Amino acid sequence: MTRLDERQVTVVARLFGAYTHNLDQKNRLAIPAKLRAELGDSFVLTLSPSGEKCLLAYTFEDWDDVMQDFLSQPSSEDQMLRQRKLYMNTDKMDLDAQGRMTIPTRLMEQAGFQREVYMLGSGYHLEFWDPEEFEKMLERNKERMDSQKTYLNK
Repeated sequence: MTRLDERQVTVVARLFGAYTHNLDQKNRLAIPAKLRAELGDSFVLTLSPSGEKCLLAYTFEDWDDVMQDFLSQPSSEDQMLRQRKLYMNTDKMDLDAQGRMTIPTRLMEQAGFQREVYMLGSGYHLEFWDPEEFEKMLERNKERMDSQKTYLNK
């Protein structure tokens, strides 16, 4: 069991809420103060490994846990390809004095960002979506999401 598994119950509520902000001309995105307080001024930004068109932000501590799980997989040619894809689509982000991050162009293009970005707190990480892509994902998964029981409606 990794530290992430052990902390899952306490970490779930750390990053939550949904926000929409616009990118400026320099591809900078303001991170809301409530999220900055949990994420920190420096963090890891990566393309979603699930293949969804979104970006994920992790604290360094949580990223270490993700990487520990990822690197514990049996070594194979496929695993090496996944590692390369992950590493080439991951960057360290530093917020400026106004609480903005500059999203690398290659990650913006892969996530399909235009101007507006939807931010979604997902427990131990933060998701960044193009609003249209997010709506498409919700529509694709509507039936599955509606059928899921949550903690609040057992």
